Amino acid sequence: MKENTRKDRWTPEDDRILADTVIESVKNGGTQLGAFADAAEKLGRTKQACGFRWNKTLRKIHSAELEAAQKKPEHHLKSHLKQAMSGFDELSESYMRLKKEHEALAREHHRLLAWLSKGVSFIEKQDS
Repeated sequence: MKENTRKDRWTPEDDRILADTVIESVKNGGTQLGAFADAAEKLGRTKQACGFRWNKTLRKIHSAELEAAQKKPEHHLKSHLKQAMSGFDELSESYMRLKKEHEALAREHHRLLAWLSKGVSFIEKQDS
């Protein structure tokens, strides 16, 4: 991986790599922000520099390609599927965490009931 400290000008090849990376990412249901990170690795630049270059210069040039990529049915399906799977994963993790907490609380509840029962028995013996 290249170090992300370049200060040189953007070449036509750099622009092509950035544009291809963004368009491909959007076609596959990804985000432009994710594409900037991918392009940054390929180009040895920061994701902020890639985002700035895309938004300032290349977005206008590649607007038709970007619009076509955004309208692809696979894009929407993949995007919705990714969101659903992500939501499912989050719910599953939350469920498992709550289940463990519930089990711990149930054990503590039973321990306290036993302790109270012993206390009541002790007091009853004292009163007798």
